[in-house]
Amino acid sequence: MGIKEFPGKAKTFIKNVTLRDILNFIIDQWFLECLGIAILIAYLVPNLGKKGGWIAAQYTIIYVCPALIFFVSGLTMDTKVLIQTAALYRIHLVSQIMSYLYTSMFFFVFSYAALMSNDKHINVSILGGFILLGCTPTTIGSNVVFTRNAHGNHAATLIEVTIANLLSPVLSPALISMYMSSSDKWGEFRPGGGVGGYQALYRSVFKQLGLTVFVPLFVGQLLRYIATKQVKWVAEKFKINKFSSVFLILIMWSTFSSCFATGAFAAMTPQSTGLVLMMDFGLYWFFLFSTLVVTRGSRKVHFKNKYLESIFNFFRFDKRDTIAMCYVVPAKTPALGVPLINALYANHSGISDQMKQMLQIPIILYQIEQLCFSSSSVPVFRKWVRDEEEAAKLEAEEKARVEKSAEADTERVGQSSNSSSSTEVARSEAEVEVADGLVGGEEVHARDLEKQ
Repeated sequence: MGIKEFPGKAKTFIKNVTLRDILNFIIDQWFLECLGIAILIAYLVPNLGKKGGWIAAQYTIIYVCPALIFFVSGLTMDTKVLIQTAALYRIHLVSQIMSYLYTSMFFFVFSYAALMSNDKHINVSILGGFILLGCTPTTIGSNVVFTRNAHGNHAATLIEVTIANLLSPVLSPALISMYMSSSDKWGEFRPGGGVGGYQALYRSVFKQLGLTVFVPLFVGQLLRYIATKQVKWVAEKFKINKFSSVFLILIMWSTFSSCFATGAFAAMTPQSTGLVLMMDFGLYWFFLFSTLVVTRGSRKVHFKNKYLESIFNFFRFDKRDTIAMCYVVPAKTPALGVPLINALYANHSGISDQMKQMLQIPIILYQIEQLCFSSSSVPVFRKWVRDEEEAAKLEAEEKARVEKSAEADTERVGQSSNSSSSTEVARSEAEVEVADGLVGGEEVHARDLEKQ
């Protein structure tokens, strides 16, 4: 198509767009629209959803909503698929290396470069927040929701989220201490931690994982096992997967309410705000596309030797696994970022509450940007994976047809064997009757001879 033809095509496309198309587009973007409304409410009434606020969001939102997300996952996820996914060591290894080492390295490089520029308009707390952001694990709830909506391998996402958050109490403090030991300019932001601080971090992490991931997931799987047909009917009838997106919006509403209530955003300079937005935007998309390149950038190599083939194809995955990794690797969670900050700086009297809030700003703004970008990428991934879904569907139908044909053949063989057996039995009975008749005739003939 030439350049001159494009305006005509565009006009034709615009003319063909109907009011129904516009309404469908608005409905499809309901998540972002509701998220915007939630942020507006958080700005207008911050005391409603903040931690320690009117509804005690530190319990009613921070614990209940993620627990409901994983409860829904437990209800809708096949147990066999979950067990099979847990055994896929290759995706676990690649995801965790990229999620921790790869992302944290780039956050550190950009933060260190900004620190060395000696720009007085850039707050050191913001730069320290970027390093903390890079070292935090992937988010707990949103990854599972978006992977499921994009038709990716959400069982793999669930496993990766669990592994990442279990590793966080060990890896995150070690990475933060390593990066902030690079220069004395980090000053008081170099964490001293302390036994009490790290113990508090461990308690917070394992308590949160137990109450928001393991327990609700187990209960959901148990209900699915006990009443499989009823659970499937409820899931399809009421579309309970969509409730996970609602719970996710409530989590973000509570997070923004806490930030607006403490005035952390108002303390930022325009330069710091611009730096945070640009770095969050650029690094998220960089991590997303680099994950696509790593997992799908090369063609699959085939060898007769299966071990050699697995080595060459170690970083290549199918589309459903790739979608899961594209949501796991770039994402970072404020749910563990905040306890991490409180634990690392528990013994630092020189860091005020406002400075701690400013350390959280890169994490929170990154969270809202990743939610917007992840939501907008769902239709793209869903269309991209359609060919594999159709191929898998055809393969499943062909397998079911073959199994049904084999069962029918077995049934026909059984029927023929039964009929032949019945024929043989009838023939045997007839032969017996004939033999009995012959014997009886001989006996009668013998008696007649005796009488003569």
